[in-house]
Amino acid sequence: MRAIIIKNTFIIVVCLAVIIAGTYIYTTYHLAISRLSYHLQAPFIESSVRCSANAPEFMQPLMDNLVKQQQSMSNQIVYQDDSGALSHCESGWEDGFRGDKPLTVDNRFRYASVSKVVTSALIIDLINEGKLSLDQRLLDIIDISAPNDTRINDITVAMLLSHSAGFDRVKTYTPMLTMNVKPWCPTDLDKLATIQLDFDPNTQFQYSNVGYCLLGAIIEEVTQKSFREVVNKHYQLDSRDIKFVDDTFFNDEIEYDYRREDFYSDSYIRQFDFKDSLSAVGGLSGSAKSMVLLTREMLDAQPLNILSRANTPCAIDKIGGCYGYALEPYQQSGQDFTIYNKSGFFPGVNTDIFVDDQGGILALHRGASAPNFEVKEQLHQQVYTSLKSHYENDEK
Repeated sequence: MRAIIIKNTFIIVVCLAVIIAGTYIYTTYHLAISRLSYHLQAPFIESSVRCSANAPEFMQPLMDNLVKQQQSMSNQIVYQDDSGALSHCESGWEDGFRGDKPLTVDNRFRYASVSKVVTSALIIDLINEGKLSLDQRLLDIIDISAPNDTRINDITVAMLLSHSAGFDRVKTYTPMLTMNVKPWCPTDLDKLATIQLDFDPNTQFQYSNVGYCLLGAIIEEVTQKSFREVVNKHYQLDSRDIKFVDDTFFNDEIEYDYRREDFYSDSYIRQFDFKDSLSAVGGLSGSAKSMVLLTREMLDAQPLNILSRANTPCAIDKIGGCYGYALEPYQQSGQDFTIYNKSGFFPGVNTDIFVDDQGGILALHRGASAPNFEVKEQLHQQVYTSLKSHYENDEK
């Protein structure tokens, strides 16, 4: 009897030890385990890749990059050449790994900061219509108290478009993406009078969400309508199935992969102010195809369009070293081929739109956070070399 009790006690202790150890390992290393599991899923993801019959050869290697280097399961790649011919590739599933709904060309992703292209294009259209000017001062458009930092008086529309207005989100943590905090822009603009700029306007380029929120406020002031109302009507978003996002996911929106996030999960959408503050900054959603087709129409604007930029010298040979009025131009040193890019990121999603000087438009949507910054930069380099080789081969 005693032997049975000892045996049963031993079994219970072992079971408890296994449970405790398993719980500890899961709670401590579950992200690492989840990330390692991607490598087991990758072969199934690769087998899910589908491309349209007319897809150029460079699209498959790009998809390989998204699956392997970017470690993204659910992806869309859409390319339109200068003749209007559209090609596309997809991978993964709308509803998670090996789900019931294979991803299609029409699935919805959050555009994140690619939405800024729409804000820029609308500002540019207002300039082309004579309702605004590039050198118009911000404080001549919006009415606030006299700013404590007098340099704010010097900010112009052009500076806001090109991220040179004096806001640096690295030096001063942006109020636009503070969890559970209502940003002052655009609903309490008088707070701008208390802000201290991070550098003298028009002396350097530093990416700024605040600047684009202010552009949204300018649009509202000039049109005397809400930003969302103006954008919806101007670009006929309903007919394109492009929508503004709020604090829920749409039914046709993909299931995002957060395993590369150390902190965020899908709950982030309830902790950021999408309705007001992020509408002009990162508030749109839709397919890669819809964004490509909208971008094509934006290129027809005259005399300015989304490829326009100031004459200010900048490091065009460095990714992110130069900002135009909507897109970032990039040209490898010693080359004469140029691409123009806007990237977007929210937890669980990365997006890119590229326009090249041969008339091509390329969109890449990934339903996962990237492993690190380096792989995203490598992807941009691959896009550049792939498109350059594509056009060179066409000329032969």
